[in-house]
Amino acid sequence: MIVEYKLHRNSDGNKCIPSFIEDGGYYASGSKLVGIVVNDGSYVPSTLVELNRAALITRYTAMSPVNDDNDALTDTEIATEIDAFISKDS
Repeated sequence: MIVEYKLHRNSDGNKCIPSFIEDGGYYASGSKLVGIVVNDGSYVPSTLVELNRAALITRYTAMSPVNDDNDALTDTEIATEIDAFISKDS
């Protein structure tokens, strides 16, 4: 499951990725990040916002992503990158 989450504070007061996120830190928007939830029966808060393909494309497009030549990504390139990210959740 792909979700939006915020960093948590550990006992030392440092921000860290919560334990229910298996792979995170993507597509930052303010203090919110995107990540993939663990799939091992661990506790996952019910308050997390699940993101579908359309929501991820909208979020990524708003970030004005560019390629290695500093050219704006096309809609097709954005969709391809999002599809590759979604496939990591399989």
